[in-house]
Amino acid sequence: MARRIGLTSQLIQKYEAGETRISASRLYGIAMQLAVPITWFFDELESKKRQSIESKQTTEAQNWSELVTKRESRQLLELYFGITDERLRRKLMEVAQLLKTTDAE
Repeated sequence: MARRIGLTSQLIQKYEAGETRISASRLYGIAMQLAVPITWFFDELESKKRQSIESKQTTEAQNWSELVTKRESRQLLELYFGITDERLRRKLMEVAQLLKTTDAE
C-alpha cells in the first residue's frame, strides 16, 4: 500500500495508530487504492455517534421521568406556576441558579 501511494510504511503505521493526521487528499488517494468510497472510513464513527446520542437521550428521559414522579418536584412546580407575576418567577429562577452554584462549591 505504502509503495502504491508513494509513502513510507512508517507513515502508514502512524496514520493507522492516529499519531499523524491525514489530509483529505491523502485519504482520497488511499480510498482509490482500496477501491472504496471515501465515506467508508467514517461509517464506524457515524454508528458510534448515533449510539452515543441515543444512549444520552434514554438516560435524560429516565432522569426526567424519575424527577417528575417525586412528590417534592410536583409540589415545587405547582408552587412555581402558582406565582402569577412573571418577573417574580424569573427572580426565583435566578435565586435557584445562585443556590445551585453555591451548593456546587
